[in-house]
Amino acid sequence: MKDFALELGCLGFTMRLKRLSDALMHDGRKMYKELGVDIEPNWYVVFRLLKREGEMSVMEIAEKIKLAHPSVITLTNKMMKAGYLSSAQCTDDNRRRLLTLTQKAHDQLPRLEQIWNAGERGVIKALEGTDFMEMFALIEARFGEKGFKDRTIDELNKPTL
Repeated sequence: MKDFALELGCLGFTMRLKRLSDALMHDGRKMYKELGVDIEPNWYVVFRLLKREGEMSVMEIAEKIKLAHPSVITLTNKMMKAGYLSSAQCTDDNRRRLLTLTQKAHDQLPRLEQIWNAGERGVIKALEGTDFMEMFALIEARFGEKGFKDRTIDELNKPTL
């Protein structure tokens, strides 16, 4: 059976990105379960960021990883529930809460970093011989300059010959 997303060409682009993301997340969950690690695949970025920065607000995390604030709240709330993050009110601004890694997170980091480093090596091997990361950076930059909505509206407003 033919892959309809491939048949769509450029219009299938977001569907294919979503499909790849879903496959990687599903495989990541299976890997962590098999290894006996109780984290979600998308938590690694918060672990690594807070390890480097020490403490950050949800808004700061969202800005650093370029995710929507509500998405970061959902992610960090799950991490807190699992015991990997703690939250404290900012002394300068009571509206802000600062997140830090817990002792449980610090205890797990050596094993997690071992897994993430192996994962990185695996991805590098999978992408070997391609310019995928450069191309992906270019796509992100171009859509960062001018989004899909504006590009589509510009095309709609072009005079037809």
